[in-house]
Formats: sequence, structure tokens, C-alpha cells
Amino acid sequence: MDMQQIIGQAEQNIRQALQDYRRYTTRTEVLDDVSDTFIRNLARDSSFAKQGLRELFSRSPVWDGKLDALVINGTRTHDPDYDRVRSLAIEILYPAIERAENDRDKYYRIYNAIDFFSYPYNGCLQEAGIQAIRELAPKAYEPGKKRSRVFKALCVSLGVADETAGSEFQRLYAQFADELSAKQIGFKLYVSINPAHFLTMSNPKADSRGCTLISCHSFNSTDYQYNNGCSGYARDNVSFIAFTVDDPDNPELLNNRKTTRQVFAYKPGNGLLLQSRMYNTSGGTHEAQGDSRLYRDLIQREISMLEGEPNLWKTYPYCGGHEGCVKTAGGFGGYTDWTHAEFDGKVSIRADHGHDYRPLTVGAAGLCICCGKETSEYLYCGGEEKVCEEGIRRCDSCGEICCERIEAYGRDGRSCFVCEDCLGRFYTRCEDCGEYCHNDCIRELGSGEYVCTGCMEGDGYACCEECGDYYRDEDVYSVVNEDGESVYVCRKCHEGYEECPECREYVKIRPLFRGTMCPACEAVFEGRVPA
Repeated sequence: MDMQQIIGQAEQNIRQALQDYRRYTTRTEVLDDVSDTFIRNLARDSSFAKQGLRELFSRSPVWDGKLDALVINGTRTHDPDYDRVRSLAIEILYPAIERAENDRDKYYRIYNAIDFFSYPYNGCLQEAGIQAIRELAPKAYEPGKKRSRVFKALCVSLGVADETAGSEFQRLYAQFADELSAKQIGFKLYVSINPAHFLTMSNPKADSRGCTLISCHSFNSTDYQYNNGCSGYARDNVSFIAFTVDDPDNPELLNNRKTTRQVFAYKPGNGLLLQSRMYNTSGGTHEAQGDSRLYRDLIQREISMLEGEPNLWKTYPYCGGHEGCVKTAGGFGGYTDWTHAEFDGKVSIRADHGHDYRPLTVGAAGLCICCGKETSEYLYCGGEEKVCEEGIRRCDSCGEICCERIEAYGRDGRSCFVCEDCLGRFYTRCEDCGEYCHNDCIRELGSGEYVCTGCMEGDGYACCEECGDYYRDEDVYSVVNEDGESVYVCRKCHEGYEECPECREYVKIRPLFRGTMCPACEAVFEGRVPA
């Protein structure tokens, strides 16, 4: 799609999302104030801002162009293939195996260690593997330690680890770690840059189905200033939202009933990923750390695959040493939950950019839902007043919010103010007085001009006796009809008239033996009336 098509799709998505969002809530006052100007501006701004992420994500086979989102599901994931785990482990450790050919005890210990990673459900091999690892790399194994890290420590101890960016070891180790931690998922994870999904990131308040996953970003509320961030996230270059719903086959749930959601940020080619707070139906954060790790892992894999880089990331808490990795844009009014340690925000740095990543700038100014202008808090540019500084105005024709209205004249001739859409559909500009008048009060002249009935009631216009069209006075001619009455005809109909040689009036004439003349002159000539 070209950019205009992308913008049109975004606008359609926003309108559908707002319709879905209000479907079950009784709290619609805010939603009633959303204007066409806001929708058009957000669709345009977001489409341009997210183009870098769109170009990256659209390379994926699970990209959905209509949703503007990746849809990661069970067909994209799998449980570990332990035969492949074993094969990769042997390939990585082969230099050490080769060096141990003359040391049979060490040779067998390396293979016992490999069995630890390849046969996780065999108790005997697990015990033998742990013992072998402790002998080969005494500090590598600890109960509960992630197995890929145990393997990495084993590689270091055996002298096969090469941490040079882009090395063969890094490439193979990334594949090993991915396979070892692979997990078949039974749900769809939406990874979206769609502005509609940002607006509806938190579910509506006052939901008749019961409120769930609501927050200060719920879009039908003015209780907090932070839902300004809904449009602010949608307008930056780096943010995207990962979320789930109970029933992916019901599309409205994507807009009004999310079950988990989490904002991420990434700049293509930069190797730095921000993961903010996890929200779910039970409150999120501490109860959802497993889901949070899984979402991060799935997204890291996808990004690395799309950029053709080994999937080797180091993840750190944002709070406690990595605050410099992320900046907040001036004017952003959303809630920066990653800056609070209790919400467990994370930054992940990929190995190929371990020393040259650039800090992310997250967020942008939001938009007033009425006038569509930038604002840094609340949904309205009036801030705490919770009103639009431009004033909330409604179209006198359709009743919708519109900050830009045009004066026109209705069927009754009275002045009214209408939105651009209604103006184009129901009103036409009079080419005499220059005012916009309702189409029912506009007449098209024979010349193709449009004039209102008010102007036509005055002097200056006449109806052609022949064709019935109206013309300006300067475009009609005085003639005599067959009844001898003086009437007006247009230029085209005037061609059917000729000048009587006797009286010099233009008449419809018939040939006589003495030439051509009008009926009146003919009667005088024949003596039927006195001269």
C-alpha cells in the first residue's frame, strides 16, 4: 500500500475501534466528543511516524497489513527440538571434543554434559550431566540457573566461546539458546503499531460485561491526565503494543476486551528494546512475570530474524543503572510506568549493538480529541478544565463534533454552521451571492452555473420559453411566440426564430407566397385586420 492507502486504513481502523469501544459502556461522554479532525490527524501522524517499524515488521510472514500488526501464533512457535539442541551443542563444542580425543575421561564428560541439555526428562542422564558440568566448569551450574547460561559458562570454560560481534560462535549459540527455550504457544500475540490499538490499550470503564484491564489510559475517562498518552504513543517513531484477547475470532475484542497488554519500544537497526509494565486482568506486573518474559522472548526472536542478526540479548532492569537508555519526548503526557521499579520495566541490548546503541525517545505530544491540536495532558487541550480551548462545536446538519464549521443557509433560508463533510454532500455555493445554500434551494442554470432561489427571485434571471431552463438576463432574447406574446428564449432556442422584415420582431415564422413575415404582419397584408 502507498502512504495514502495506509492513512485511509488507519482512519478506518480508528473509527471501527471507537465504535467497538463504546459498544458495552454507559460512559460515552468523552467518546461523543471525538471529532473527525482528531481521527484524521491521528491517522496521518501515526502512519508517517510508524513507517520505520512498518517496513521492518512487514517483512515477516505473520504481518497483517489491515491490522498493521504482527500476529504471532502456534504456527510460528514450537516446543524445543532436543535432537537439534544436541546437534548444535556438539557443533559448538566440537573444538573442545577434538582436543579431548586423547583424554577419554574429559571426552566422555563433555558428551555427558551435552546429554544434560539434550535429555531434560531423563533423571539418570541429568544427574550424570550435572556432575560432568561441575567437573568441566565448576562455576557453571547452579540449581535454577537458566540452561542456556549454564551452557555459555561451559563454553567459556572449555575455551570455545568467541564473543566477537557476528562470530560463528555467536551465530550458533543464538540458535542453541533459541531452540532450548522455544515454547509452543496456544494463543495469538498481537504486536501492533495500529493507532486504534493504542487508543484502546486499556479497556473501557463502566463496561456492562464487568470492568477488566482498565487503567489511567482508559479512553472513555477523564479521571486522570495520562490517557493523553494513548495518542502520544501512537505518534512516536518507536512504540508498539503487544496484547492478547480471549477469542481472536471476535475482532471487536481487539478494541474493547484485551486480556493482557504491554508497550514496547524499538528503533529498527538500533539493537535496544524497551519493555514496559505488563497489564493483565488480575492487575499485572508481579503476577505476570512469566507472560512478560515470554512476550519479550517472542518479540526479540522476531526482530532478530527480521534484521538477520543472532538472537543474543542481555536484559536488565530499567531502574538501577539503565535509566539513560530511554528518554521521554517533550510534551508526552502518558504514564511512564517503566520508570517505576515496582512495575518491572526492562531494557534488552542485542550483542551486535552492545556498545553503539542510541537511547530511545519514547512518546510524543497527544492530540486534543476535539480540535486535533497537540496537547501534553488529558484528552482535551483545555487540560484540567476538561474542555477544548477551541470550544466544542457540533455540525448543525449531522450533529457531530467539528471544530471547523462553515456558515451556510438551510432549506428554510436561515443561517447554520456545518462540517466539511455535510457541506460537500448537501450544500452548493451560489455563483451570484457567493453563499453556501442547501441543494434544495439551488437551481442549475442552462449555462451550468448554480444560483440560489433567493437570488433568482430578484431581477436578473429569466426562463427560456422553449426549453424551460433559467438564464441570466444577458443570456436570453426577446421573441414573439405563435400566440403573439412577447417571451424570452435562450441562445440555442433563439436559432429557431427569424426577424420579421416588416416589424423587426423575432418570430417563429412560416413561408408565404410573398416571403416570410410574422402572424401579425401577415394578417395586415391579407387584409384580415386593418393596418
